Amino acid sequence: MKKRMCIIFAAAWLLAFPLFADAESFGIFQGHIVDGALEEEESPIIQGHIVDGVIAEDGAAKPNAVPNAPSYTVAFQPGDGASVGAASKTVTNGRAYGELPVPKREGYAFDGWLNASGAKVTANTIVSLSADQILYAQWSVLTYEVRFDANGGSVKQISVDIPIGGDYGELPRPTRTGYAFDGWYTLPRAGILVADHAALIRNADHTLYAHWTPLSAPSMENYASADAFRDVPVTSCYYAAVRWAVEQGITSGTSPETFSPNDPCKRRHILTFLWRANGCPDTERAFNAVNPGTMWAYENALIPRDYLYSDEESATRSDAVTYLWKLAGSPTEETSLKSVVSRFTDVSPESECAAAVAWALDKGITNGTTDTTFSPERVCTRGQIVTFLYRCYTL
Repeated sequence: MKKRMCIIFAAAWLLAFPLFADAESFGIFQGHIVDGALEEEESPIIQGHIVDGVIAEDGAAKPNAVPNAPSYTVAFQPGDGASVGAASKTVTNGRAYGELPVPKREGYAFDGWLNASGAKVTANTIVSLSADQILYAQWSVLTYEVRFDANGGSVKQISVDIPIGGDYGELPRPTRTGYAFDGWYTLPRAGILVADHAALIRNADHTLYAHWTPLSAPSMENYASADAFRDVPVTSCYYAAVRWAVEQGITSGTSPETFSPNDPCKRRHILTFLWRANGCPDTERAFNAVNPGTMWAYENALIPRDYLYSDEESATRSDAVTYLWKLAGSPTEETSLKSVVSRFTDVSPESECAAAVAWALDKGITNGTTDTTFSPERVCTRGQIVTFLYRCYTL
């Protein structure tokens, strides 16, 4: 047995000896295997270990690397009005895209990058390209929520999302039995009137409130006198007019403590004041959606038919005196026309309102905005219209 083992050992030694003998002469590097790769003790070649089939130099791992993988240029297209710090970067197949730039665009939120096929590309997406690539920025519009409070009425649209930098657009019109809608305001009482297509008043979510005017003569329970209005001092030029209008039930305040004499009037406001000043006469009920003051004005030829559903437009000073002039029978006197032309430089004898302004000047209904101007195209305010009415019906 011992003899047989010796023979086998001797044979193995003879077979292996030439290999060991020739190893140094053939330049085979000596060392040991680490993670399946030869690690030499003294070697001119790169030392390291195998990670995912690729030598990681100096012990630094390179995951997902592919030997001799091609590289491509990725360009970034942020879109109109947007900017991006890096216009492009180089990526390598088999590796992740890595950090991608974040573009900026006013009024928009960046949602990520999309390739030409519409697939989302992130920093962790593995590159698999055959040519250079363009990535496209995806955006969502930043908006503010505007809520509508009908303030005692009802409205179908309770809110709207408005893009930053946009306007209110066409605002909804609420309804309330026995009341006329006066517009949307920033506060439940008083506040700022917000017109259709007006610019946003706040760069944040906010609420608009409906204001209302009773269709019948207003109750005097809360508005017994102009003295209750802190914005109508006794020394003001419209104090007597406001007091008269409130006592006659022609108008009330915008709150128990304010009349808002400088607020602009819409056509519907002025026609409603006129209707009440003439005793709130019955009107044709076939037009249920039309404000009764507007309907009455149409029946008395103060406005054309196409104004029935456009009474939300602002009314000017020339509109106000023209309505009063028509109710008075549209009188014309040559001397009056000459006097207004010589008095007001902004009212020509050929203008549509010339006769009405001349009549109002002669009757003491208006004195103009200055000694030489009437300002016919200026929007009529609440203080001005009650002053016109007061002078027309009491003087």
